[in-house]
Amino acid sequence: MVTKIRLGDMAVDVVQKNIKNIHLSVNPPHGRVRIAAPLRMDLDTIRVFAISKLDWIKRQQKQLRE
Repeated sequence: MVTKIRLGDMAVDVVQKNIKNIHLSVNPPHGRVRIAAPLRMDLDTIRVFAISKLDWIKRQQKQLRE
């Protein structure tokens, strides 16, 4: 199940599946952001995680654009 959340002007794909840890990736070529999260984790917790990683996400997207 893929859910989209918005962080300002950024769209984040959230995939919840049967895993133990949360995984964040910024994919080429356009810097699409994807979070794989455990089924037991609620969307608010995932959003807080993504917000805490915003600086890292923006740095990765900038590297992909250059």
